[in-house]
Formats: sequence, structure tokens, C-alpha cells
Amino acid sequence: MMPLGEDDGRGCSPVPSLRSPGFQLKYLVDPGFLKPGEQRWFTRYLAGQTLQIDVWDGDSLLLVGSAAVQMKHLLRQGRPAVQVSHELEVVATEYEQDAVVVSGDVTGFGSVKPIGVHTVVKGQLYLTLANVGHLCEQRVRNSSSLPPSRSRVISSDGASCFEGGSLLTRGGPRPVKNVVQAQKLADVDGALAALLFTHTQQGHEGPRGAGREGDAVRRRKLERMKSVRLQESGAELGGRGTSVAAQQSVRAQHTRDLRVIAAYRERMKAESITSALSLAITTQHTIYATLGAAEFFEFALKNPHNTPHTVTIEIDNPELSLILDSREWRYFKDAADLHTPVEEDMFHLQGGLAPQLFLRPRETAHIPFKYQTFSVGQPASVQASAELRSEKATGAGLPLNSSMMPTKHAKVLFQASGGKPLAVLRLTVEPRPPVVDQVFRFCHPELTFLKKAIRLPPGHTLPGRTARSTSDVATRTSFGPGEPRDVFLKVASGPSPESKDFFVTIYTDRWLATPVQIWQVHLHSLQRVDVSCVTGHRTRLSLVLRGTQTVRNVRAFTSHPQELTTDPKGVFVLSPHGVQDLHVSVRPCRAGSRFVHLNLVDVDYHQLVASWLICLSCRPPLISKAFEITLAAGEGKGANKRITYTNPYPSTRTYHLHSDHPELLQFKEDSFQVGGRETYTIGLRFVPSQRAGEEEILIYINDHEDKNEETFCVKVIYQ
Repeated sequence: MMPLGEDDGRGCSPVPSLRSPGFQLKYLVDPGFLKPGEQRWFTRYLAGQTLQIDVWDGDSLLLVGSAAVQMKHLLRQGRPAVQVSHELEVVATEYEQDAVVVSGDVTGFGSVKPIGVHTVVKGQLYLTLANVGHLCEQRVRNSSSLPPSRSRVISSDGASCFEGGSLLTRGGPRPVKNVVQAQKLADVDGALAALLFTHTQQGHEGPRGAGREGDAVRRRKLERMKSVRLQESGAELGGRGTSVAAQQSVRAQHTRDLRVIAAYRERMKAESITSALSLAITTQHTIYATLGAAEFFEFALKNPHNTPHTVTIEIDNPELSLILDSREWRYFKDAADLHTPVEEDMFHLQGGLAPQLFLRPRETAHIPFKYQTFSVGQPASVQASAELRSEKATGAGLPLNSSMMPTKHAKVLFQASGGKPLAVLRLTVEPRPPVVDQVFRFCHPELTFLKKAIRLPPGHTLPGRTARSTSDVATRTSFGPGEPRDVFLKVASGPSPESKDFFVTIYTDRWLATPVQIWQVHLHSLQRVDVSCVTGHRTRLSLVLRGTQTVRNVRAFTSHPQELTTDPKGVFVLSPHGVQDLHVSVRPCRAGSRFVHLNLVDVDYHQLVASWLICLSCRPPLISKAFEITLAAGEGKGANKRITYTNPYPSTRTYHLHSDHPELLQFKEDSFQVGGRETYTIGLRFVPSQRAGEEEILIYINDHEDKNEETFCVKVIYQ
């Protein structure tokens, strides 16, 4: 990997910098960058999770492979610093059509490799991880405190009286301040500002509403400046009379404004008083939610009157719900070790109306709630960095404890008969980034349905259920006694080259309380091209390229350059709104069905212009001759052999030689020319093998158009 320099500002692509090869990321995880309580969660995350690294080709935008490393070695355990170096294998996984995917490490020792899935080691990734401790320079208030107590019972006793204060701000004790800074009317009360500044000067049309406040202030300043200049210049009496008249006009305008303000306040007094009094029955509570995990709590609702009431419960957030089933209520109470009473059939449900319950005079009831979200709200790439703030962000003016995941809010209104509110619960939801256990990446044809069966690890033997983070994904589980457990996914792919990211949560409990695994699935939509071909035989086809709105310098890249080539080979110009052909030649090396990826990339801006999924269906060729040789295994020397080929045509022909195992067989000459009806001797060199066994090597003899003429099979026995 070569680090790139900064953009030169002229729209040119970055050039390699003079720094040493490699790539380094540094994160600060001190209390100044983590929210209260996140330090403990981050330590637990390091102890039990595995970091998965996807390696991409920066030029072709093709996935090279993936590597994984455990992060438990980063725990310092009281030491000032730790450092660990890894040499990781970058493994590429190739799926055949309708293949079963196994959850977990399919390349590890003792694992079961599913049918139709091939893994290839692409290379080695050298990774160094370090955890360096240092004293936090910034003193953060309550930096070591955990989030608010996870007491599951929320009481409303503290919100039973009006604390007093202004109608514009919430009441309660305030710190004593000696300096009060005036604020703009538009910031304090926008409606009143809009009412005062709706009038316009005669013959002048301007912006209305609160935005006119600045213009009015500017006009008053100009009038005062004009009055001062007239007095200083000793103007005539008429000029002074004009200034006095202007001051009287301003004084009259102020008088009218005061009358408008008094009338407005009188009209809004009832609404403001009602809003202020509602704070007396409002309870604030904060919960910390993660993807798929149910946050359970109870709200102690008390009837403060001497008369019974039928209370209606209204919730404005679909992710917050009442627990209506007493069995589910008991399950959450047992999990939270909560010993409050459980009442059977507490709520009265009638059609699609809001739930209701009956309260006797002065009775207190515990209302069970559950907050559970399956949406993340942001792309996964953003969420992944929500726990770790990059060091570069420290100088960007980010606020303390800022989170990249937005805060959510929910409101619960408890209304008595006649619409009279008894209590209000306002929830502040602080989302936490999900901890992903498995990452799956699929490439699928555009505008079709992806259907995959993902097999759970053998350790999951309990009945399981699934949930997903988006509504257009269908999931279900299948299991039987003594049978493997599969999770089936069905999701619609979008147009090429779009990608769709979603999460799948796996549960083992009936009520979907706590996920045992969270999967992240990436679905890349590609244009599908089906090719039926013969192994060793070159098949040609053309793909239509459509230009974009601007001129682009593009280049085609393929995942299997030995089997698939394109024409033009290098960089070429894609005209705007133009149509041209991209010629593709396919010569597969082995029989079977598999996928080959083809990307068209803008080389100037490193953008993906188009992407294809070439679906190869390869048939084995007809074997015209078969040979068998025996070689010694483990020796350093190879073996040289010769076979003959006779030109069946009366004229001179040129032939090209190919092999399906170039790492085992090399030709003395890759091409040769032979006269009509003549015989040519082909020189072969077999590379030595380190282990005993058998291998069948195919030799393809193609003509000048790379069409297969004959195929020889050589069976090599290593002893």
C-alpha cells in the first residue's frame, strides 16, 4: 500500500507521497472522546470481538479478500503500552449459484467447507496493533461515571408541582448570574417577531416575518445617525423640525409596538400557562439503546385524584411499545431482577384504539414499556467510527462527547377521561453503535431477488428467531431435531452499481430481548451477463457502454485477468451520452459454474462507472488423446517430456498452447507453426511437486483465432 498525497486543488487525482509504504490509523479513546460509560463497553468490545478487514484494489475497485484478527491482545491490563504484530492471510471467497453460506470462519482448522464455496489465499497482510496509555490532559466532568442507573422503575413523584419561573423557559432553581445578555426577539419568540415586522414601507416590498427584524434595526440606526449629523452641522430650523418629526414618528411606532406586544401576550397567556403547568407532570428519562436489544422499564403512574379514571396511553414513537402480554412482562422482570407486581389483563384493547387501563383513587400502577430499534439511521461506515473518534477530528471543533449517531426522542401521554393529562413521559434515546459478529458480502444481478441460506455454527442449538434492520428484507429460520440450523435471506437488489447494507439479528429467546449475534450484510448490485462456453476455448461477446453527462477517462478491470480480457485494454475515453462497445474475450481454465467480476472505473476520480457480473457456465472439452506419466515427488528437479501433434489441414497453420495448471506444466514454446499434414513435437516441462498424489492436466491446442482444435489430457502420478 502506498499513501497518497493531498489533492492539488486542480481536480487531479492524488499522487503517491514520499512517506514509507503502509497505512496507519490512530484513534483517541480517552474520556474526552468517549461518552460516560463507554470506556467499560469499549474494553468489553476489545476482549470479545474480532476485527474484520476488507482489502480492496484501489485502481479496479474490486474486493481482493478479507482478513480477521482478534482484538483481545490490545488490552493493556495495567501496562503502559502493548503492541502486537500479525501476519494475516487475505482470503477471497467465491460463491457458486444457489450455494449455502456458512456463518463463521470457513478457512479455519476443523471447520466444514460448504459445497459450492471456494476460498483462495490472495496474499499476506502485515498488521501492527498498539494500545498506548497516556494521561488525559482535558479534565472531563464525571468522566468515569457510568450512564444513569439502570433502575427499571421510573417514578413521577418528583414532577408533582410547578417550580415557577418564566413562561418562555422551564422553571426551577437557576444559578445566580450578574450579567444578562439581551437576545434577539426572533430567537426568543419568533411568532411575536413575525407579527411586529410584517408591515412594510410604502412602495417597498421586502421579506416578511422574523427576518425583517434586522432591517428594522438598521433603519433605526440610520435615522439616529441622520439626526445626529443634522444637529452637528447646525442645519436650518426646517431641518431640525424634520428631525423632531422623525423622532415623534419613531416614538409613535414604539407605542404601537407595545400595544401589539400586550395584545399578543394576552392572547398567548393561556397557552403559555398550560405549557408551563404541563412541565409539572412531565418526567424526563434517558435510555441507552443498541441495535436489536430491548430496553425494558416500568413507569409508576399514580392517580392523584379522589375519583377513579380510565387512562388512555398514547405513544408517538413506533419503536417504543407497551408490553401487553403478561408472560413477556414476567420474562423481562426476571431478566432485570425486578420484583414489582404483575397484573393479568391490565390493559383494555379495542380495535386500533390506544390501550387503556383503569385506576382507582390514589392508586399507583406500574406500566411496562419496551424500547427496541432495528434501524441504524446511518450508513455502516459512519456507525463503525461512532465509538472511535479519529485523532484528526480533535482539531475540527467537535463538541465534547459528540456522537455521530443522532439522539432520538419519544413521548408518552397518559390522559384521563375527558382528555385531561395525568402524566407525561419524555424519553431521550442515546443510540449505541452495534457490535457486529459476522460480515457477509454478496454480489448479485441487479433488480432480482437474492436468496441465501446461512448456516449457524453448531453451538446454536436452541430455537432461534431473526429480525432485520430494513423492511424490504425477508428472513426466516429452519430447523429440525438433529438437523443443521439455517437462516434464509431474501432481499431485492437495486440497479447497478448500487449497494445495499442491512443488519440481521439472531435471537434464541421467544420475546426477541437480546440478540446473540448481529450480522452485517452488504449486497452489491451488478449487471448480469450469462456466458456459455467450453473450457480452453475463447468466447467473444460485446457489452454496451453508455456515456454519462461528462467526458470520462475509463478503464476496464476484471477479477480473473487470466481468463477474461477486454478490448480496449488500457485507458480510453467515454464520450458524454454516447454509446460504444466493450469487447470481452473469455477463455476459462476449468469446467463448472462461477462468477467473474468486471468493473469500468473512472481513472481520474476513482469512481465506479459500471459493473458486470459475468456468469460462466463452462463445459469440459472433448479429450482427443490421453497420456499417463509417473514422477518422483519431493525432488528438486522437474521432468521434460515430449508429445507429438499432427496438423490435419493441407495448409500451414499456427497454433497456441495453453494449460489449465500453468503452475504444474510449462511449454518449451507457447506457440508453433507446422506445415500441412506434418507432425510437430511439443516440449513439456513438469514442475516438481512436494507431495505424492495424482493430477490431471489439460493441454489446449488452439488455432490463430484461439479456438480449440484439440485437447490432450496428461495424468501425472507423483510417487
